[in-house]
Amino acid sequence: MNKRILFISGVILGALSWAICPLVSDRFEPFDTGRGYFIGQFVMLIFVSYVGWFSNIKKVILSVAGLYVGQNVYAYIFGTSEAKAWAVLLLFTSIFLCLLPLAGGLVARGVNVYLGLGKK
Repeated sequence: MNKRILFISGVILGALSWAICPLVSDRFEPFDTGRGYFIGQFVMLIFVSYVGWFSNIKKVILSVAGLYVGQNVYAYIFGTSEAKAWAVLLLFTSIFLCLLPLAGGLVARGVNVYLGLGKK
């Protein structure tokens, strides 16, 4: 997988994890809506787990970095003035939205290596 495409895919899916929230609830942030939060986490988890299964740990981290950037850029661009006022805090709190996808990618990578299915 090309690193640039991987990062851009992460940015798009990170933004999507926020964009889905107003579609399934009356809230903008994943932190405020259960359904939007779980859908966003699921989408990001599947993506990073796929990357972990078929690539290496560096690409897992790169894909999670793309998710992080996408979440923060989307929230700043499309958020209300209140969301923009909290943008600096979001830089820290959105890290928690990346933990499950990161764990999934690392576990997928570990299982692939343990089973000996990875590239030798």
